[in-house]
Amino acid sequence: MPLVRDRETKEAQALRGGTRSESLPVAFVVACVVVAALNLRPALTSTATMMTEIQAGLDLSRAWIGVLTTMPVLCFGAFGPLAPFLSATLGLERAIAALLLGLAAGLALRALPVSFALFGGTLIAGAAIGMAGVLLPVVIRRRFPAQLGPMTGFYTMVLSVGGASAAGLTPVLEEAWHSWPLALASWSILAFAGGVMWTALASVEPVSFSTARLPRFSLLMRDRLAWSVTAFMGLQAGLAFIVLGWLPTLLRDRGLDVLDAGVVTSVSILSQTATALLVPSLATRRVSPRLLILLVLVATCAGFLGLLYAPLTTRIPWALVLGLGQGGLFGLALLFVSLRSPTAEVTAMLSGMSQSIGYLGASLCPFAVGVLRSSDDPFRGPAVMVVVITAGCIWSGLRAAAPAYVLPHLKQR
Repeated sequence: MPLVRDRETKEAQALRGGTRSESLPVAFVVACVVVAALNLRPALTSTATMMTEIQAGLDLSRAWIGVLTTMPVLCFGAFGPLAPFLSATLGLERAIAALLLGLAAGLALRALPVSFALFGGTLIAGAAIGMAGVLLPVVIRRRFPAQLGPMTGFYTMVLSVGGASAAGLTPVLEEAWHSWPLALASWSILAFAGGVMWTALASVEPVSFSTARLPRFSLLMRDRLAWSVTAFMGLQAGLAFIVLGWLPTLLRDRGLDVLDAGVVTSVSILSQTATALLVPSLATRRVSPRLLILLVLVATCAGFLGLLYAPLTTRIPWALVLGLGQGGLFGLALLFVSLRSPTAEVTAMLSGMSQSIGYLGASLCPFAVGVLRSSDDPFRGPAVMVVVITAGCIWSGLRAAAPAYVLPHLKQR
């Protein structure tokens, strides 16, 4: 299978050492990563906060609302495996630039208040995010190998900020403009800015990746550790997408208005930034990754159940607990992709496998919540799902934390 591979040039070696030519400051590379990360969640969280308005405005059934929440996650899994091919064809930087511009187009399409534009734009956005999410960890692995833990944490933190911003600001924009389609489409501006920045980065970069023949992907599929990393990625993503897709709606089922539900969701997502930055760094130092897995998963499950059943007066503390758990959880999932990979090539392979297969499984979670929420008790089904997923995530996470490599015979000496 063709995949991306570093050219053994002075430029590539300089990148791996964390230095750049005078014409391209490291700060600009970091800024490009920041803007790209900011764009990976608004397509989901902006829709979640507007779900009631979308359903009323387009007269959608609960089944179609379930499809809408499931579609982006399904796209992550379906299109993620194509990312290495796109990178091999265009080069890594050009591929990410093209994906961000495609994301901008998909989000802009949602400005039209019709069903085909909403679903079509969501499909395009989900495909672009799915492929960009596979490639950005490769960027971090290549450019910042000596700061893998801190940079993974920083990337995860920024990603959380993007999701929280969309959850909190979209209701404000809708109220100001009296138009949920325009509020959803407004996030295309940020994606377009990211596309322009990565285009500028690509224009001054040599083509740093080329097509190369790697060991068969079937070898990775037979690796038990690779499957543990994939299961952990998928199960934590299932928890994340339940929160991103349904938490505002579940809070409104409890009696909160749209602004209050958006604020609670924003607080939860924004609080992820602390543990997203801290936990990956701790995991690469002296703190046991297994202990961190247990702590963040207990916090995630407890925070979600607290928001469903505890008194609404305590909703902010429970939102903080949920966010602190999920921030560290996603940071660990991304970190394991890099730590368990012996080479940059395997990082891309494992990133593609874990995010494609993992997200395909995770896509069932928001859809299942949409089905279970139609019962007499709208909270019991989601609560049981989160508890079961948490148990599976603990099992796979403890295995993924094992200090070993996937395809260890490829480790560079």
